Amino acid sequence: MRNIKQGGPVVRSEGELSALACSVVVRLAARGGLTARPADLDLVLRIRTAIASADPARFDALRPELRRARISDADLVDSYFPEVARLLGCDWADDRAGWADVSMGMARLQALVHQISRDWSNGAVPDGADVLVVLPEGEQHGFGVQVLAEQLRRQGVAVHQQIGARPSQLRSLVQERSYDCALISIGCEEKLELGRKLVKSLKDGTNGRLWVAVGGAVLERVDNVARLTGADIATNDPFEAIAGAGRASFLGRSRLQHLAQTTERRLEAS
Repeated sequence: MRNIKQGGPVVRSEGELSALACSVVVRLAARGGLTARPADLDLVLRIRTAIASADPARFDALRPELRRARISDADLVDSYFPEVARLLGCDWADDRAGWADVSMGMARLQALVHQISRDWSNGAVPDGADVLVVLPEGEQHGFGVQVLAEQLRRQGVAVHQQIGARPSQLRSLVQERSYDCALISIGCEEKLELGRKLVKSLKDGTNGRLWVAVGGAVLERVDNVARLTGADIATNDPFEAIAGAGRASFLGRSRLQHLAQTTERRLEAS
C-alpha cells in the first residue's frame, strides 16, 4: 500500500484522490433534493476499465448500454464518476495501477464532467446565489471540487472555482467581485494552516462580510476545523453552508435566501 506525500495530501488506501467526491457529493444528493441513483457495480467497473484504457473511444462505446440502462448524465456525475474516481484512487494506493495511469483516468473523468455539464453552467438564476469554491494550492482532489461545482450549478447557483488558490490571490479576487459565500475544500491536516490563511484573506478582503465554510476529507480526521481555520462553519454539506450564509444578516439575494430556507426544511426533515 502506498503512503506517500508529494507536496500535498497523504495518499491512503481509502482513495483520498476522491474523498470529496465520495462524501460531499453524496450529502449534496441526499439533502439537496437531487435524484442520485445507486451505482451498478458492474457498470462502474466497466466504466473504470474504459476510462483507464489507452483508447479514449472505449467510454463512447459504452454510451448505448448506459442509455439502455436509463443512466442519465446526472446519474453519471452524481453516482458513477465519483465511484470510478474512488476505485482509481484505491488502485493507486494498493499498487494495482501506476500514477500515470491513474492521472490519465482522472483527467478523462474531469473532461467528461466538463463536457456533459456544459448546459448546467448556463443555468444560474438571475439575482441568485454567487458562490466561490476554493481548492488550496497543493491539494490533489480537484475532481471532487469539480463535481461539487457542477452539482451546485445544476441547482441554479453561479459558481466561480479557484483551483490552487493562494491567500493573496483570493484577497484581491473578493475585493474586485462580490460573492455570497465561499466554500474551501481541505483534504489533509497539513493544509489546515494554509486553510486558515485563506479564510483570513477572504475575511480581510471583505471586511469580515463574506461567509466562509470549510469542508473536505479533513473533517473526518480533525475536530474543531472551524475554530482552527477561522471559518464560519465546517461542514461537508454545501447546502448546510449555504443555509448558514442565508441566515447571515448581511445577505439579501432572494435566491440565496430561498435556497437557505429550502435547505433548512430538508435538514429538519432528515
